[in-house]
Amino acid sequence: YHDVSERKRFERELRHQKEYYEALFVNSPVAVVTVGRNGNVLSWNPAAERLFDYTRAEAIGRNIDDLVANDDSIRAEAVSLTEVYSKGGGTGVVGAYPGLVDESGRVQLTTRRTRKDGSLVDVSLQGLTVIVGGEEAGFIVIYNDISELQQARRQAEAANQAKSIFLANMSHELRTPLNAILGFSQLMDGDPNLTGEQQENLAIINRSGEHLLALINDVLEMSKIEAGRVTLQETDFDLYGLLDRLEEMFRLRAEEKGLALSLRRAEDVPRHVVTDEGKLRQVLSNLLGNAVKFTQEGAVTLNVSVPLPALPCPPGRATLHFEVKDTGPGIAPEELEAVFEPFVQAAGGRDLVPTQAREGTGLGLSISRQFVRLMGGDLTASSEVGRGSLFQFDVEVGFAATGEAGETCPSRRVLGLAPDQRAADGRPYRLLVVEDKETNRRLLVKLLESAGFEVQEAANGLGALEVWAHWQPHLIWMDMRMPVMDGHTATRRIKATSQGQATVVIALTATAFEEDKEQMLLEGCDDFVRKPFRTDEIYELLAKHLGVRFLYEEVPAPAASAGPAAPAGPAAPAGPAAPAYTPSAEALAALPAAWLADLQQATTRADLDLILRLAGEIREYDDVLADALADLAQNYQYQKILTLIEQAGGER
Repeated sequence: YHDVSERKRFERELRHQKEYYEALFVNSPVAVVTVGRNGNVLSWNPAAERLFDYTRAEAIGRNIDDLVANDDSIRAEAVSLTEVYSKGGGTGVVGAYPGLVDESGRVQLTTRRTRKDGSLVDVSLQGLTVIVGGEEAGFIVIYNDISELQQARRQAEAANQAKSIFLANMSHELRTPLNAILGFSQLMDGDPNLTGEQQENLAIINRSGEHLLALINDVLEMSKIEAGRVTLQETDFDLYGLLDRLEEMFRLRAEEKGLALSLRRAEDVPRHVVTDEGKLRQVLSNLLGNAVKFTQEGAVTLNVSVPLPALPCPPGRATLHFEVKDTGPGIAPEELEAVFEPFVQAAGGRDLVPTQAREGTGLGLSISRQFVRLMGGDLTASSEVGRGSLFQFDVEVGFAATGEAGETCPSRRVLGLAPDQRAADGRPYRLLVVEDKETNRRLLVKLLESAGFEVQEAANGLGALEVWAHWQPHLIWMDMRMPVMDGHTATRRIKATSQGQATVVIALTATAFEEDKEQMLLEGCDDFVRKPFRTDEIYELLAKHLGVRFLYEEVPAPAASAGPAAPAGPAAPAGPAAPAYTPSAEALAALPAAWLADLQQATTRADLDLILRLAGEIREYDDVLADALADLAQNYQYQKILTLIEQAGGER
């Protein structure tokens, strides 16, 4: 009797478990299918009926791939997966699907399968071998319908792509008129007939235009990053020089707020390195700029060191560690990661900063992190509200081959073509300007005519073909986006002829995408220049492609070095030091009139910060003169500076 009752209890429990698992199978919100070793369906739950439109009676006994993988685009993938499981290779599927399968043979992937009507549905698929009595009896597959999720993802990707295209197009539309603003202000810069007030107004236009260009470039840079169009442009350069220039640039802003700014560079940091100098400068400039802007008292520090790497660097490479630390208001923990999001500016601790300090696009840190990741590192932040913030990153650099890398010659103003120059065909150099915007076209025509070239113009590609055919210019400045016929089409037609092969075509474009440049070159353009261009870029390309020579204004030679320093003696009493070198009126007279007017106004107001900033603007032109002016200002010798400016006016 006892044995019978135990058996009945066991049968009840077994029946209960069977009913329980059958209920799970039937009521499962996802499609569950079991498949035998022969690949035929053994069970097919209601969710599978709803997903694939086959009834249970239609599915049982049919080959699983004939049911849900009867489309050529997915057939091979589905059959290979079924074959691996059908051959008893539950764990063998690991090799067939590396990275998707664990050691037990469980597979998980996102793919597509077919419905009864032949339409494709996005699914998340999970497969697992079924073992009964120690033997593989087949496998079970779970399909989760993710078509709505995938559709949302595709819509988001399309929206993101549309946004990137919109930003690129808007950037083009903004940069085109900005080209005229900056270009004509550069042309007017050297006009000696301008009054002091006009020169001051012109300088304001120029500075405001440069600031607007920087904001536009930020937005464009973000669209390039999101579109995956940013690449490294590695060059050899002097890292010490880059760091010194950054320190000098931000020291003026820091001193204006009463902050201590320091650069600490470890002795083992290499001087000449190979990486993307422009991106590294932009990252450090953004971090230092934020630190100075948001810190009201205390200090800002830039530390550069060579850490002990977790893994050895390849030969000829080294890791550099950068830290920017401040004693500002700090950032709340919940906002720390948000500061790297595009178009986001942190509140929290940053609210301690005046509202007007939060200018710009909110893209700086996001762009900086992307640039650092592109250079092989990552930008991280730590902070404590009320105590300050620390931003740090590592980048891998190469060692430069020579110590001369990155050095540039000071720019000189072009006065015109050197005399007695003609093209190889004996004619004077002829240039054609093709641009639909009249202001931009007139700017370039005026610039080239003033240099001594023969110039004609066209408002679109069709007009360019007509002028080119009868006038035969030696070089064409070709805008790429124009009505009637764009520059791409016009360039292809010109370069398709033997006559056109001898004509230099330089693209004028507001785009900054690297693949667009490559496309222009493939279409036949010999070079390209981005808007807004600078006058020296135009002259450099003319010299490069036509071999023309220019006359330049005279640049005063730098003062000779004072030689080795004398041995240190007893410390002198505290007080202002005399400047080591007094600038000459002749040196000042060689500088732009607008810049001298700004210097005169700043000196009259005794605006030390502005004087130092103006001195910094000519450092690449004449670093000795820049240092001398800074010394005079820091020693409060304002009258001496004003006297030199007056004398320089007489020298002109």
